[in-house]
Amino acid sequence: AAGRRLAEVAARNAPPPLNTTLAVVATDADLSKAQAQKLAGTAHDGIARAVRPVHLLSDGDTVFALATGERPLDAGQPLALNEVLAAGADMVTRAIVRAVRAADPVVGPGGAWPSYGELYGGVRREG
Repeated sequence: AAGRRLAEVAARNAPPPLNTTLAVVATDADLSKAQAQKLAGTAHDGIARAVRPVHLLSDGDTVFALATGERPLDAGQPLALNEVLAAGADMVTRAIVRAVRAADPVVGPGGAWPSYGELYGGVRREG
């Protein structure tokens, strides 16, 4: 039913806008430039978990990572970075899902685009 409603909206409107997802992942871990780059890459997997389709030619999906350096990684644990990397991907996924569920419909020059809640119902607003 949601697919049918979305097709009806698309038929009334201009072509859908191009889709880009931007994310910022921040940690208090002390990461090198290479480790922060790896965090951005693995956090990008969070987009792939939450967005379909993803990584198309018309997408500009990007994740930026930053680290404050306040907390050193456990030197006695060689794979300590893995926990940070996994958390980055998980948090990007959760952030996208929360944003989509909280979004309002959009009305603009290209037409009126329904929100997830309008298409699928049952969305509880988070405060």
